Amino acid sequence: MSGPFKVNTRSQWAALNPVLMTGEPGLESDTQNLKIGNGLTPWSKLPYHGCPGYWGSFWDTTSQVAAAINTAYPIFLRQVDLTSRGVRIVSDSRITVDHPGIYSFTFSIQFSNSDAQIHDVNVWLRKNDSGTSGDVPASDSKFSVISSHGGVEGNVIGTVNFVLGLVGGDYIELMWMTSNVAAYINADPASSSPAHPSIPGIICTVVQVASA
Repeated sequence: MSGPFKVNTRSQWAALNPVLMTGEPGLESDTQNLKIGNGLTPWSKLPYHGCPGYWGSFWDTTSQVAAAINTAYPIFLRQVDLTSRGVRIVSDSRITVDHPGIYSFTFSIQFSNSDAQIHDVNVWLRKNDSGTSGDVPASDSKFSVISSHGGVEGNVIGTVNFVLGLVGGDYIELMWMTSNVAAYINADPASSSPAHPSIPGIICTVVQVASA
């Protein structure tokens, strides 16, 4: 038989570190994370059960052009799905999580190039810092944006996924750099001829995939 449902904050659970009875649930009130006892293992050694499913969906509808080549700039995300839960944007670029967990980050960027030569764009992750010390190791990607042709700009979609463990209050910025300012992040409005919806310069989704 399981005992009563117990609720404490994460810090209270850590301080008490109890052994929950077999099948007894314990909830962290500040994170909504859940553990279930087995009658043997102390709280600190129990795995989390499932996850609360925090998520956020963000995009930007303005083209972003670098002021200088080979210079890092944060990618702006100034539009948000208002039903997002537990993940938000701070200062137009900081993807901020309110709760600890394992999060999946997926971004899709519309690159365009107005020049007759191919140019490269790099995109990487930066964590909790406005300088290179915050760059996440092995997170860089290079996209070669095709040249303009027949009076039409070259276009490339860059899409990458990362999975990161974060604590509440951590933030991630998407950073970008171009080898030529003719290669940029392009947002286009909707069109009636030919008909198509608007094209955001970037779409970024963040989903908590596990508790931590």
